[in-house]
Amino acid sequence: MKHRTLTLALLLTAAAAAIYVSVHAPRAAGAGLDTQRRRAAGQRRHPAAPRRPRIDYTKFSHTTAAHRRDSCASCHPTPSDNWTSVRARDSAFPDVTDYPGHASCLNCHRAQFFSGARPAICSVCHTSVSPRAGERHAFANPAESFARTEKGRTRPREFALVFPHDLHQDVMARLSRPGRGGVGVGFVRASFAQEALQKERPNSCSICHQTYRPRPARASSTPAPSPAPAATAALLPEGLLKTTPTGHASCFNCHWQEGGERPFSSDCAGCHRLLPQVRPPALPAGRDADAQLAMRAGFTDPFVVRKLLRRESATFAHDEESHRGIDCASCHTRIPAISTLDETTLKVPILSCGGGSGCHIGARPKKILNEEVDKRLADASFRCVKCHVNLGSEKPPRSHLDAVGK
Repeated sequence: MKHRTLTLALLLTAAAAAIYVSVHAPRAAGAGLDTQRRRAAGQRRHPAAPRRPRIDYTKFSHTTAAHRRDSCASCHPTPSDNWTSVRARDSAFPDVTDYPGHASCLNCHRAQFFSGARPAICSVCHTSVSPRAGERHAFANPAESFARTEKGRTRPREFALVFPHDLHQDVMARLSRPGRGGVGVGFVRASFAQEALQKERPNSCSICHQTYRPRPARASSTPAPSPAPAATAALLPEGLLKTTPTGHASCFNCHWQEGGERPFSSDCAGCHRLLPQVRPPALPAGRDADAQLAMRAGFTDPFVVRKLLRRESATFAHDEESHRGIDCASCHTRIPAISTLDETTLKVPILSCGGGSGCHIGARPKKILNEEVDKRLADASFRCVKCHVNLGSEKPPRSHLDAVGK
């Protein structure tokens, strides 16, 4: 009897357990799935924050938000202590010619300054990271000397120069030759090319833009050299390019700190504009010419090389005899609209080559542009070498076809 009762109790317990599992197990499983789904949905709604990239403290950028927060003078006091020694004594003037002191960096970068015996951040300014090292990389000003250093040749540009030609053209028109009735030009410490100012009209571009490597003078009886054949077209002529003032020495004549024209020399942001985050290389890739051609031609001035590389007509020479007597505005037709922030405004229209008397464009008699366009259209292997080095192998652009009436 007892055995039968125990067996019945076990059977009832097993049945109850089976019923419980059949009822509650699906709910538990469903609850588990719901939990997993909620977690997955939560992860989709709230993705994990990406890991912040490690900052490379060996590189400094003015575009960093924290570096743009304060004024330029907060790091670059005017003048720096070494201004008397970076230029020759007779041409020195108060200027920012050295890196900021440690104090301007320590407020934000104390942790990086004291991160070991050789902190990586020191390499921004110093040539070697050592407790005893004092030598620094070349500073970006004076621009003329910096451009000739390795860092100046390879470092991408951070700033573009703001130079309104329209305002400065008005200034040039107001100038008169020094010494006439006591009226002169109040230059301070440095000057524009005063020799050119005395020889040229007061509003001439030659006050600022000089011929780079002008052609040697020749006797009037000596015949002019014949145009270079195609095989030697890459040998660029003398007197090809014009220079442009590149440093503070020419600007501070008028924009000095006390009583000058605005922006004052202490207002860096008045002339310098930060370029976009994707900065251009130290030198452009080149349009009609390339850096190797500039080197073979013996061009050593980096600013002149930049002018050559952005040209669409590499062989046009300003100092050619037929070009020398032409007024600048005859070709540079939009001088007041020139913007140093927009290179498209520097372009000279092809119709300028026609000139008032049809110098290079005309069908009767046929001029050089008409001849070369006809030859290129008739023969795809023909190269236009009168004006071009590399672009001469491409199809004539629409501007050239319109100019010759094709």
